[in-house]
This record gives sequence, C-alpha cells and structure tokens, in this order.
Amino acid sequence: MRMFGFLLLSVLLFSACAGNNNTAQQVQPSAEPEAQILPPSETESEFTGNPIIDEADAGNTETGANDVAAADSEIDSSEATETENSDMVAAANDSESDTDSTDSASEMSQEEADAELDADMAEAAPDSVDGLQKLTLDMTTAFVPTASRRISAPYGIRTYRMHRGVDMGLCHGEDRTIVAAFAGVVSKVRNQGRRKGYGKYVIIDHGNGLTTLYAHLASWQVNVGDTLQAGDTIGVGGNTGRSFGAHLHFEMKYHGTHIDPATIFNFEEGTFQSALITLEPQQLLAVEDEYQKELAKHRYYKVRRGDCLGKIARKYGISITRLKQLNGIKGNMIRPGQVLRCS
Repeated sequence: MRMFGFLLLSVLLFSACAGNNNTAQQVQPSAEPEAQILPPSETESEFTGNPIIDEADAGNTETGANDVAAADSEIDSSEATETENSDMVAAANDSESDTDSTDSASEMSQEEADAELDADMAEAAPDSVDGLQKLTLDMTTAFVPTASRRISAPYGIRTYRMHRGVDMGLCHGEDRTIVAAFAGVVSKVRNQGRRKGYGKYVIIDHGNGLTTLYAHLASWQVNVGDTLQAGDTIGVGGNTGRSFGAHLHFEMKYHGTHIDPATIFNFEEGTFQSALITLEPQQLLAVEDEYQKELAKHRYYKVRRGDCLGKIARKYGISITRLKQLNGIKGNMIRPGQVLRCS
C-alpha cells in the first residue's frame, strides 16, 4: 500500500509541474517570431527597400498597372494633340507660304533683282578705266536727295556683303519727298516687287558717266526719258522691296564703279563735303579693291534647319564663344536662313 500511495503522489506532483510550465509559457513573451513565408502572388509588389526605386516601380500591382495604363493613355492623347497642333501649324505655314508664293509669283528672286540692278547701273560702264578722265562736280548746283538727316545704314560691308549705298531713314509725318541730286535724264523706272530687290526705284543718267539710283520709293512722279534739273521731284520715299522700314536707298556710280555717297554729301548737315569734288577712276577702283580684300578675309555660313552653334563652330574650327562674338549673339538661339560670320 505504501508503495502504491508513493507512486500516486509522484504522478500528482508531476501533473502539477507540467501545468505550471504551460502557464508560464503563455505569460512570458516569446522570442522573435519566425518569418512567415507567403506563397508568391502575381500582383505582389517586389519592393527593394530603396524608396527611390520602389516609387519608380510600376505594374507590380493591379492598381499600379491601371494607373500606368491611364498615364500612358494621357501621354498618347497629349502626343496626339501636339501632333495635331503641329500639323495645324504646319498647314497654316504651308498656307502662308502658298499665299506668299502666289503674291510673289510675279516678283523676281533676290538674286535676279540684284543682277538687274547691277546691269542697270553698269550700262554706262566701259571695259576698263584706262583713259577715263577724272570728273569734277560743281556741288553748288547739287541737292541732297532727301530732307532726312539720319543715316540708318552707311555705305560699306554689312553682314556678309557690300551695302552699295547710303540709307536715309524716313519718319512718319516728315517730308518724304525725294529729289534729283544732279541734273540728268531718267533712264530707268522700275518696280521689282513688294518683297524683292529695291521695290520701286528710279535711275538717272547725268550724262558725264555719273548715274544715281533712288530706291524703296512709295511712288514716283517721273517717266523714262524725262529731263530733270537738280532738286526736281522724283517721287515719295517709302518701304517697298526688301526693306524693313521707310527709307531712301541712294547709290552713285561713275562709269560703273560704285562711289560712297558720304564722300560727296554731308547728309547729317544737309550740305556737301566741298564745293568742288573731283572723282578719280583709279582712286575709286582702289577703294573698291580694299573692300573686296576685306570681304575675302571672312567666311560666312547660312544657317540650315537643325544647325546649332556648336556644329557650325566645329565646322570652321573656332570656339562657340568666338562665333558668338563675331556675330553679336548673346544667347544660343540661331534661326534658319541667318548668315553667320565664321572668321
């Protein structure tokens, strides 16, 4: 009996200890829980932990995929709108171009206009200046061709070619009457068009190898063959032809060789450089040769679509800074058709 009682007591004590251990396990905090491994999902986002990369993650969830699709749709719509707008702009430009072509269909090209002017002014030019006599002009009987006293562009090299005359600016409200500088006969009355050449111009032959040209007129009051005295009205100054503002373009030639009118007239004062002026053919040619030598020193480039300053600078072996200095460019913008000096 004693043995049976001892065994029963031992069993009861063991059961009590086991119950206390289970209670302690429920009360005490456990160690770090094991990570739960979930089965892979087709829409689970595979984040890297890097917020930059994670924010750029796209398409890993159904919602994200829908957002991306919506964004793509908006981009496509935007691009389509831009394309449509571009097409409309291009169509408008084409329409304007067609209108310009129609308007200028009867007008000559700039090259043709320049060639015609050269031919007109060279009609009295001899094959050479050898044997030509010097010409003395009595300026006391001459007239400054316009009442304007503002030179808007002098004679000489302008951009990439010679500017063969003196431009006198004409303001609104002032007297724009243009008069003959010397006595002579009208040899040419011509309209080259609204946008090309010198527009409406008149050439006077003064009978001694000297010719003068008056260009960009709004209208004329003379006809070919009219005999004029110095100071007689030729017409009204304007803005016809290749012009960007009302002005008189005034040219002089002696037997086909150009003369800087500012060496004859003092336009700012409305007078002359001297009462008697002598023109020496050899001296005129020497001046022209100097201009041609100066022009030969420089290289020029006409900007095409898609060009940039870097491309042009590399082509001519100069720096972008130097290219900008040569052309007075402050920013980086250039436009097709623009002529740049490259040396």
